[in-house]
Amino acid sequence: MSTVEDSTPVSSAAPNRSMPRDASAEELWQATLRGDRNAFQRLISPHLDELFAAARRDIRYHSAVGDLREDEISPEELVGETLLRAWRDRYRRPQGLDIRPWLLGLQFRVLTRIVRQEQLLRKLVAVSLEAPVPAEPIYDDDESFWEWHQPDEMLRWEDVVAADVAAEVAEPAFFEQEVPGLSPLARQVLIFRHVHRFSVREIASGLGLPVRRIVELWQEGHAVLVGTKKKEAT
Repeated sequence: MSTVEDSTPVSSAAPNRSMPRDASAEELWQATLRGDRNAFQRLISPHLDELFAAARRDIRYHSAVGDLREDEISPEELVGETLLRAWRDRYRRPQGLDIRPWLLGLQFRVLTRIVRQEQLLRKLVAVSLEAPVPAEPIYDDDESFWEWHQPDEMLRWEDVVAADVAAEVAEPAFFEQEVPGLSPLARQVLIFRHVHRFSVREIASGLGLPVRRIVELWQEGHAVLVGTKKKEAT
């Protein structure tokens, strides 16, 4: 399955001998902005395992809750879509946001778009199998969906949660199942906090939301997490 149109696969890069082996991440990024696909490959390579792990976890979750068919998209396809989008949107990466939260935030958006497309397709089929095909594509990208929020507020987790509350950590497997009362967005905030250990600012930028909204989502998700753990303990 492919939802991102880009005629140049990321993996087709020819070696660029101008970049030294010990080039810094910033040097590789500047080369990436100039169109050096080899530099881009070197920059993203250390994060591929984490991207694949996140893809497997999130696909299992969306399959479990019925958002996707099991064969709708594979982890490899999702990561591939993410990297194509990252290459295409490299100029949109927020200043000061590291590659890792940028890629994982982008992958969340890519999968969210795929889920929305699947849900829309199901609705269209449910309405009428006899209806004429729309003249215009129904899956046009809404460019505002890909815009990145640059948080102005500086907020640490220590400012949001008490030390004893912060100790309530969920294992990655917890997020592969449907948890009653846990919204997809609050779930993602918990994942970025507990699994990937991102800062409030990184999560806000990665999800394209204000810092205060991230705090609200964390509080919402944390309440569900605590309640679920209490039920499991009884």
